[in-house]
Amino acid sequence: MSEKSAVILVDHRTRDLMGSVLLAHHLEKRGVCCHLEPLESYHGCLAAFAPDLILFNHINSSHLVKYSHRLHSLNVLTAVLPNEGILYHEDTLRYNSGRFHKGSHMDFYFCWNDIHQRALREEGPGGKDTRIEVVGVPRFDLYFKPWSHVFDGPPRQPGARPRILLCTNLAFARYEHLSDADAAKFFAPFLRIPLYADYKSNIQAHIRSRAKLMIFLQTLAESGEFDVLLRPHPREEASWYAERIAAWPETARARITMDSVSIMPELMLNCDLEISCETCTTAMEAWIARKPAVELIFERHPLFFHDNQARLNVLCEDPATIVETLKHELANPAQAGHAEGRHEHLATWCHTPDGRASERLAEMLAEAIHAKPPVKKQFTLAERRKAAKLKLLRALDLPYNFAPLLPLKARLNPADYSTKWMAYRKTIRPSDVTQARARLAEAMRVEEGSAR
Repeated sequence: MSEKSAVILVDHRTRDLMGSVLLAHHLEKRGVCCHLEPLESYHGCLAAFAPDLILFNHINSSHLVKYSHRLHSLNVLTAVLPNEGILYHEDTLRYNSGRFHKGSHMDFYFCWNDIHQRALREEGPGGKDTRIEVVGVPRFDLYFKPWSHVFDGPPRQPGARPRILLCTNLAFARYEHLSDADAAKFFAPFLRIPLYADYKSNIQAHIRSRAKLMIFLQTLAESGEFDVLLRPHPREEASWYAERIAAWPETARARITMDSVSIMPELMLNCDLEISCETCTTAMEAWIARKPAVELIFERHPLFFHDNQARLNVLCEDPATIVETLKHELANPAQAGHAEGRHEHLATWCHTPDGRASERLAEMLAEAIHAKPPVKKQFTLAERRKAAKLKLLRALDLPYNFAPLLPLKARLNPADYSTKWMAYRKTIRPSDVTQARARLAEAMRVEEGSAR
């Protein structure tokens, strides 16, 4: 095993893990051993692995700014790859470019697009020595061969109903019953962004939008024309949808399947048409996967609706027209009138996805890791204690933020514990990493077999 190593911090099991495994694959081909660990374990990773580099998804908080300097003092490189890098609003762009969190030490910052790169250079959150590179969206590589073989589904039966993927994007609604204290704590980091300041109004907007979405969904189900796969946003409560669908007539329920576990490329590559809820990254993934895309319109709220993406989708604002809209788009799946605009939008915001973003990223990281001096293993007692905690929980296949009473507390007092429960459920376990690595290896075997 290589003496050089890196820790890739994984924020969300469903959204981020498989893309992180792909990046690890490219790094390990270049002689860098990779540890994929939950975002919450960043302190424990230091003494546990003495890595040459830690890859974060952001350093937009004061404790991470301080920690970045601790890493630098030990010759540990610090890199950032955002898991959401399309920042249409100027205020959101500036916030995520470090306007309020300066003074960190960042060796690398990897952007999805040139717009974010320019803002980072202007704001300078990590100082003038940070290497800021545009690589595109590494997790979008999964839409391209050979990696897309991970998601090869069974062949479709002749005459099967069209398979519709409906992706919700109404995460603010989940905070409907949050206590005032918990809501204020959760939204405090974002209050410097004007669009987030009135978070109570934002929550109500998504609650109303969710109610309208259910009318769209029931109309589709009762039509009997489609098989609908409902994908709640990772930050939504899937149980909310399940409880309401359970009250529908059996004939409608039979047309709905809900999947909150499979990752987006798997769902997208095996559908016939994708529906997004106002502005959503999933619509752009549909373009990459060459699937027709329909966007449901609710209130055109400035935080949730962006015309520069909406004008490139087929829009539907009235539930009474959704069935005919889908029939028309399924009959004309190329949506040729939007092709040029979509290509330009992907070029601007995603660096024209080509399946090689992870490889470009790995090349730069591996070069820096192999050139750097050894890690100084001068860890504090607290760092060693957190490393021991990480290793123990790994041995038990438990997430780093494991708390035995948390499920009970979240059930009895959801107003105060729902955010902690949400964080717990998205956190990876060692077995998740093992399974994801196995899936990627199988995809490579499929590709090698087809090439013979």
